[in-house]
Amino acid sequence: MIDFEKYTNPYDRKARVYPALLCLLPIVVAISIKVPELYTSLSGLVALVVAFGGVQLLSHIARDGGKKLEQGLFNSWGGIPSVTIFRYTDNIIPAPAKAILHKSLALKTDVGIPTKDIQTNSPYEADEVYRSWSDYLRRHSRDTNKFSLLFNENINYGFRRNILGMKSLYGLSGVVALLIFMFSASSTSLITNIDFSIMIFQ
Repeated sequence: MIDFEKYTNPYDRKARVYPALLCLLPIVVAISIKVPELYTSLSGLVALVVAFGGVQLLSHIARDGGKKLEQGLFNSWGGIPSVTIFRYTDNIIPAPAKAILHKSLALKTDVGIPTKDIQTNSPYEADEVYRSWSDYLRRHSRDTNKFSLLFNENINYGFRRNILGMKSLYGLSGVVALLIFMFSASSTSLITNIDFSIMIFQ
């Protein structure tokens, strides 16, 4: 079995490589069941591809798919979550706790607190302040051991975002897997119950 930890950091492996590998899973399953001799040959080829940068390629494919999707998600959410959470109109953080957070970040960043009127009448100006606070927090929370909970949540977000961003490739992978089953069945004129079940759940 290939040890992907040798080739990637935890974020790349879990948020980028795993979604790409899941995309290939239907094809791999179909080949392993219907063309086992090819599957055996491919195992060595996959190991060679991994050794020569295949994991990094998968990582970039997943990341690019997720990034293309991300701006649309932000627009549908009303902005970047790390910015919108500071708005007075956002209720994820209770108002008293938000007031404390605003004061703390204004003191640490030397960037003043927007009033509710500024946020209402000049939302872009207010968001620029919130973006500055968000950048400050991001710069000071890069220690993945100290801020492990935040790091794990970032991985979870990246994993889900990249899977959603690759949905068209997942569909293509499923179609290819179905074709493998159908081609194999046509050559033998027989589709077993197991084959049919796998085809349905692809």
